[in-house]
Amino acid sequence: MDEVIGLQFSYSYCSSAQLGEHKDAFERDLRQALTDFSPAGTFDEVVRTEAMIGTRS
Repeated sequence: MDEVIGLQFSYSYCSSAQLGEHKDAFERDLRQALTDFSPAGTFDEVVRTEAMIGTRS
């Protein structure tokens, strides 16, 4: 859960600087929403990777 919250704070639109005095309330609300979604505190992340390989002849 801490990693998900940290990721959110890394985005410019919800960084600590952007949220200012509302940062703690945002974190509290986010933590509650995440707990409601997954009481175990675990979340899946889908990572897609694509590679393009070219050769010269």
